Amino acid sequence: MTESHTEISLARAADFESWVAVLLADWWPVLTGGLAPPQTTLRAWRAVDGDRQIFRVELIARQSAEVGIMSVARAAFDQLGMRPDEHEWTQSQGRHLVGHTEDATVQLRFSDTAHTVFLRLQSRPCPVSVAGGRQLSALPDANLPFPDTTTGPLDIRVARNSARHLLAQHSARFATPADPFQLAPQGHVSDVGWAFVFPWSTTSWYTDGAAPVLAPGVKGPIVVVKDTGDTWLLDSLSSYDSQLAGYADANGYRHGTSDSA
Repeated sequence: MTESHTEISLARAADFESWVAVLLADWWPVLTGGLAPPQTTLRAWRAVDGDRQIFRVELIARQSAEVGIMSVARAAFDQLGMRPDEHEWTQSQGRHLVGHTEDATVQLRFSDTAHTVFLRLQSRPCPVSVAGGRQLSALPDANLPFPDTTTGPLDIRVARNSARHLLAQHSARFATPADPFQLAPQGHVSDVGWAFVFPWSTTSWYTDGAAPVLAPGVKGPIVVVKDTGDTWLLDSLSSYDSQLAGYADANGYRHGTSDSA
């Protein structure tokens, strides 16, 4: 596979992780009845085929709790539109709850000995290139900050979710329907201290290396402010750095040299 195919594979994988991270942040208080979230969550990429070209990303969060939390979670499944595996629920005597949505598999397990609840979200299958699969296979399991969609500073997964939604709107307006815009892989995202800057291009650029043909009115990279979640597209006709510096100055941020996130 070409390098461009690897790039779009890793960009797709980053999107899948951002979806699951946002689901974890949004569903944790619903499934636990408002239990305080842990500081960190374990992130793991798992190949689901022998060729390592289909992966799922898992986020696992654990917190001290009492067994009554499982009844809360069981009721929350109805609220979230999920049908639990009743056989598993009965067999585990109310200690293991499993359900599915279009985007994720949800599992809650309660440990009587540790008085701990474990919430595991697993993405739907994510196809990648051979080279992309090698890179995902090499990633160690990692403890990452628990994602928070309500207060800053936003981590890169939550910020990417905001950027993805804005780019989808921009793509619907300016892209060729058969060639939508795609965010760049995580390694190309810049961290300017107070914000993340997400570059993007056409799908064909990532898959074929074809120079993108962009309509008038198309703008530049997407900025997501860490503290506020403010999200916008840079003007492609002006200096990106001067636009960032101007926003930082107007809003009391210290603007410096950008680094890869």
